[in-house]
Formats: sequence, structure tokens, C-alpha cells
Amino acid sequence: MQYDLLARLKQETAASHTRLENALDLMRDDWPRDDYVALLERFYGYVAVWENAAGQRMPAHLREFFGARRRAALLAADLCVLTGDQRRADAVPLADPDVDLPALEGLGRVFGSMYVMEGSTLGGRFIAPHVARLFGLANGEGNAYFDGYGARTGSMWNAFRETAAASVAPEQHDDAIKAAIATFDGLHGWLARTRVEAGAGA
Repeated sequence: MQYDLLARLKQETAASHTRLENALDLMRDDWPRDDYVALLERFYGYVAVWENAAGQRMPAHLREFFGARRRAALLAADLCVLTGDQRRADAVPLADPDVDLPALEGLGRVFGSMYVMEGSTLGGRFIAPHVARLFGLANGEGNAYFDGYGARTGSMWNAFRETAAASVAPEQHDDAIKAAIATFDGLHGWLARTRVEAGAGA
């Protein structure tokens, strides 16, 4: 089947996905605005580093495909809107690629990790309007990261699925699964650690 890899990714990452989703609890109603800003900062610290690392490992014929999916700039824009500071993202602590990111050697690992980042746009379709309502945000201003690709989110996800299935050889499927799990767990560890550090520094 064309989507054997995607079916495995969904099934074998389910526990790590659920753990991260429960830890973040992004659909809650008792969410202070400052906590939302802090969460976007933490996401930026991971996503910006991940995009650079993954982008460097994409072969030439897939660079445009990957470039269209970079979203760190959306986080930077959201932080600017929410804080009024155009350089807010410049002061955000960044993840250590050697510690916090999964191993990305080989196309299987890159696409496995990308599965996590691209999959987040699907949940974002529910999170974006939720935070807009909570914090009185205009559509796409302050919630652009979670809004993902907007009306194109579904078609972008389908294009990712097709490209992943066509690009990752069967012998790399296990590596893709390992990288996806490591990405979920790495995000969980990074977001939890930076949350603790932010609280300690307050």
C-alpha cells in the first residue's frame, strides 16, 4: 500500500503523541495570555533550530518542497504581534541541535521527524480559532503558527504524505519511526525544561 509508512508512523508514535498533547493541553480555557506567549517562545526555540537542521539534509530536488513548509517565521511574527517587540524572537533561547533534536542522518529520519512537525498543522486547525477567541486575536495575527497553511492545510498534508511515501525507501521506514518518536519526545523534553527554567528565572 502507498501509505504503509504513514500508517506505521501514526500507529507507532501514538503513545508519544498523546503524551505531548496531554502535557501541552492547548485547548484549555484557563490559559493566561503570558503563558501563551511563553509557549510560542519555547516553540520558536525548537522549530527554528529544527528547520535549519532538517533543511540542510534535504536533497536539492526537495528543497523547494521543504522551504514551503518552514514556519519559524510565523512564530516570530506571532511574538511580534503579541508583545509589540519586533525583535522578541531574537532573544529566545534556542535548542541545542546535538542534545534536543533527533538524529537526522538519512532521508528516512528527516521525513520521520517532519511527520511530527507537519502533523501539528492538523491539530492547529482547532487550536488557532481557540486561541483567537481566548485572547481576542484577529485571524492570522498572533495565531499564525497554529493556523499553519490556513485553507491549504489539508492539501499540504496530503502532499507531504505522498512525498514521504515516494521518497523514503522501505529499508528506511524503521529509521523514520525512530526519528518521529524522538521528535515527539524531544519536543516534550524541550518544552518541559524551558518551562521550568522560565519559572525559575521569574
